[in-house]
Amino acid sequence: MSQDLQAVIDSGMCIGCGACVAVDSTLALELDPIRQTYRPTHPSGPEAASVCPAVAVDFDFLHKRVFPNQAPGPHGVVDSVYLAQSTDFERNLRASSGGLIKELLLAYLADPAVDGIISIVHKSGIHFEPTLIERPEQVDALPGSIYHSIPFDKTLHILRERPGRYVLVAIPCQLEGIFQYIYRLEPQLADRIHATIGLLCGWQYSHHAIRAICEYKGVDFDSLTDIAWRGGGPVGKLRLTTARSTKSVSRRVDFSYQVAFDRSFNSPRCHLCINHSNFLADIVVGDAWLPSTLYTRTGISLVICRKPETRELLQHLADSQRLIITEVTVDEITESQTRRVVFGDFAYAYQDYLAEIGEHRPAMTGPNRMAAHLVDRDEVATFHAELKLKLALQDQRRYKHLWWRKLLKEFPRLAKRYIDWFLVRVLRIKSLTGQRKEVSWAQIRIFR
Repeated sequence: MSQDLQAVIDSGMCIGCGACVAVDSTLALELDPIRQTYRPTHPSGPEAASVCPAVAVDFDFLHKRVFPNQAPGPHGVVDSVYLAQSTDFERNLRASSGGLIKELLLAYLADPAVDGIISIVHKSGIHFEPTLIERPEQVDALPGSIYHSIPFDKTLHILRERPGRYVLVAIPCQLEGIFQYIYRLEPQLADRIHATIGLLCGWQYSHHAIRAICEYKGVDFDSLTDIAWRGGGPVGKLRLTTARSTKSVSRRVDFSYQVAFDRSFNSPRCHLCINHSNFLADIVVGDAWLPSTLYTRTGISLVICRKPETRELLQHLADSQRLIITEVTVDEITESQTRRVVFGDFAYAYQDYLAEIGEHRPAMTGPNRMAAHLVDRDEVATFHAELKLKLALQDQRRYKHLWWRKLLKEFPRLAKRYIDWFLVRVLRIKSLTGQRKEVSWAQIRIFR
């Protein structure tokens, strides 16, 4: 076990879950002024390191406690998989997907066994933090997905200080830290969690990404009063709001957006994450990026139920005509999120490479390792060298240099991404060549 958090601080691998802060009251999470991600204020000691998901994640240990007597497969513990959409059109439009999270939150708040929801709330500027939600009218005011680095330490504070049972909404690495803290140090807190709603993670970005897009679009970063990543239909738009105006940016086709939210702007640990499918959540929700769902006006959600109780809740909402659902298979998880992400083909190889060259990486092996096809070492080595260069430019805030680099040196790679998207999602080349079978039109036609 690591002796402290020094390697996490030096590598920038902190994801802000706050588990270490719950261990050591002298710790706090602070924004690194250079890296623009959160980090603990000092290295602390072995106990803080023992719960940190940037040091290690023991998935076997956690699975046995979160899902006792259920053996995980390559996609984790899976009870059932659905495509789903809220029947509330406006809610879907604001979410840029199926609107499932808010329907689930409203259902849980109506349950007498639930005392509240712990979810991210906008505070000011680009600052969001976990807050206790106790009233239904608060639900639709909650923000959509947040992609930039935020501190999550108040979650454990709420669980420790507020008696009751709560539903927790979190991304994978946040749940890893929270559960490691609970099951190693305060197992009685497990009774405070009624259920967990996990997000299929679409990466977390440093604040450099927001600074870069503000520079490209002529928006004063220091004047931002709000930021929103979703809304207005599938994929959604990034909206940068100041007291004077709101600037909308296409997340699909805007070149500057593709530069500012290049993978190099991810929080460093994201490159090593093998848990994008949120193995530890009771129910997992994300966008269904499938050829069969492209036509939709408001987006469709992919839902993974990991417990029978969550399947029963989903069916209850469908019977109550609050949801439209159709059952699919784990193949749609892989197709929607890509096998490279779902099974950690790149991440496991990158972990091995960092270990080989003596750089810090979290020790973690998930249930998907059995299905991983590791990419070549040369691909990982090339990525690492390029990442180091780009991070140095970000730390110097040379965002224009990165813009020109993407245009002059990396544009063919970006173009290939769009060509691949067109072939797979629009022309359905995998179906035409017999690599997969699409979800049938009879199943999809029920969605708008």
